[in-house]
Amino acid sequence: MNFFEAIRIHFRLGLIILFLVPTITWIITLNETPIYESTARLLIEAKDLGFRQGTGAQPFQTVARMSDPIQTQIEILRSATILDKVIRQFNLRYRSGPNKGRYLEYSVLSNNFTVGSDRNVDILELKFKSPNPKRAHDILQAIADSYIAKTIELKASDTASAIRFLKKERNRAEREALDASNRLKIFEKNSKVVGLDADQELVKMSFRLAELQLKVESEYVNVKTTADQLEQQLMITLDTAVLSSSIGGDPFLVALRKDLYEKQAQLLKFQTKVKPGHFQLEELKKQIEGDQKLIRERIVELVGEGIDPSRFPEGDDRLRSDLVKAYLTAKAASLSAKEQLDVIQEFVDDVNNKLKKLPNEKYIYAQLLRQNDIAKKRLEEIDMKLIESRMQGVIASHITNIRLLDPPSLPSQPKWPNVHMALLSSFIFGLCLAAIVIYLVEYFDDVIKGVDTLPKELNVPFLGQLPQIHPSDLPISYKEPRSEYTESIHSLRTNLSFLSLSGDRKVLLITSSTISEGKTSIAVNLAITYAQSGRRVLLVDTDIRNPSLYKHLARPKDAVGISNTLINEIDFYDVVQKSVLGIVGFDYLPGGDIPPNPVQLLESSRMRELLETSKHIYDLVILDSPPVGLFSDALLLARYADVVTLVARYNRSSRKELIAAVDLLNKANVTSIGIVLNAIPTGTMSYGYGYGYGYGYGYGSQSEDESLSEGQSAA
Repeated sequence: MNFFEAIRIHFRLGLIILFLVPTITWIITLNETPIYESTARLLIEAKDLGFRQGTGAQPFQTVARMSDPIQTQIEILRSATILDKVIRQFNLRYRSGPNKGRYLEYSVLSNNFTVGSDRNVDILELKFKSPNPKRAHDILQAIADSYIAKTIELKASDTASAIRFLKKERNRAEREALDASNRLKIFEKNSKVVGLDADQELVKMSFRLAELQLKVESEYVNVKTTADQLEQQLMITLDTAVLSSSIGGDPFLVALRKDLYEKQAQLLKFQTKVKPGHFQLEELKKQIEGDQKLIRERIVELVGEGIDPSRFPEGDDRLRSDLVKAYLTAKAASLSAKEQLDVIQEFVDDVNNKLKKLPNEKYIYAQLLRQNDIAKKRLEEIDMKLIESRMQGVIASHITNIRLLDPPSLPSQPKWPNVHMALLSSFIFGLCLAAIVIYLVEYFDDVIKGVDTLPKELNVPFLGQLPQIHPSDLPISYKEPRSEYTESIHSLRTNLSFLSLSGDRKVLLITSSTISEGKTSIAVNLAITYAQSGRRVLLVDTDIRNPSLYKHLARPKDAVGISNTLINEIDFYDVVQKSVLGIVGFDYLPGGDIPPNPVQLLESSRMRELLETSKHIYDLVILDSPPVGLFSDALLLARYADVVTLVARYNRSSRKELIAAVDLLNKANVTSIGIVLNAIPTGTMSYGYGYGYGYGYGYGSQSEDESLSEGQSAA
């Protein structure tokens, strides 16, 4: 059976499910507490996203920029520091008490607060849910304000820490500068050295080298710190020895280093002879910067070859790519700075060797001059950093990179429950559930739903199908001789002839696997059609436990019948009712009184003699027997029958019961068995005209026609 046929059969069940699911959803939705959601958006500007800066702000800012700033801000927003402040502000925490309400903990507030982001933009979307729309708005506003205030506080704290550190560094640098100045003054006072005019160029070069060395060392520390931090973050492990060997032996780098050395030597000489800004100085500086850039790029390539990408931590591909690029740049810059320091150190050693050739006092004087100059420049550099930090502190206390792009909204409609969406979802769910239930019911349903669902293992001929009809007082073949049902009975009669129901084979047994399958109505209508075709037919009610044929033939219930004949109370000819319903040739033998021993009567020799006598008088003897699956009566009667017709009812007969019934008949050595499918709904048969009428079968207090009527209504 196809799925659409299953839907047609179980349409009421599907309709009930489709009605119940939205109804239950609607009732639950109406009883739900409305939840309102306030939303806001924060813009996180990319500048200066790192909070913990301290000294060496540049490398730490670089790491902060290359880490995931949005995820960091999300964690800060959801931190207990921010939310606890809001809880205290709104007095949301209470001690347990009869009139204090429930205790709202941090976790409750956190569960109602969500933060989302789009990785393509630096914007955070904040949402807070509450049964009170004003409370949702106010709490979200407080969270945003607390977060912005916290960022300002953290930056101010970081700047204050940097200033404190720089002050300590300045005190130390100031002492060193004072000591260097005092040592120089004492030497000048006690020595006979008046000046270094003849060696002025050498001393200036020494000063320039010291200044350059100080600058490059500072850059080296910054970029190396950045590279080390990124190396830890990316969990990169480089073989330093292999990398150093690779860099040191690279022909391209060797040539660049040689060229860079020569140009820096020229630059140092020019700086002692010409004024700053001279075109030759500027040209040399550009060439040196070009060489340094080429060195860094080559080092980036060499470092990249030593990295295993599979060792990187999983995460956002764009962020990871940025981190790797930042690491390669920082690592190359640190190695390049180290190379530059090595070159400068060679110049320093060369100048020191030349200074050592000076007279002892001049050498000491030159060293003291250089130390004094270095100390002054270090102090000046720290003073500049201190001024910058103080300015940053002033700015940080008033300006933040966090912008409230969209202030918290005041919701006018509840976010939950969304009645329309809930009903739509429940309707869709109800459809799916109904389809699943119908499928499962059909899958596990064992009843016959059509010719194609008859068990193949029955291995018996299919004699035909009869349409579903409504109950009536008279048989439809008598009442409506041109009806669809009557035509189906004629087809059944024709098909029975293929089972050799002719000649000496005159006894037809009509039975079923269980009650209420319409076998009695088929027996009556089949007898009528045979009689109307000119044959003499005897219809025998052999269901002597519960006779019911009299109802369909408008005969009295208490008429004597076959049971009375079998116990020799009355002669066979005296109990047969002639020309029933005015149809000539249609005789009827009632069931008679209900005996205490029906099995003994049916298997008696008297029963065999009665049937033999009937076969000589009539062209066809139709036995309406009890169901095969209930009593052994049908199996006893089947021994006398030439053909057995097993009736199965659409949407009621069980496949297992049919198989069991055929198996019992086979064991009783019945050879000619055919099956009829009864009560097929109008429109599902192969021909179109439909009419309604039919009977059922029942035991006990329920009559046969009442049982069938109920079964058809259910169908």
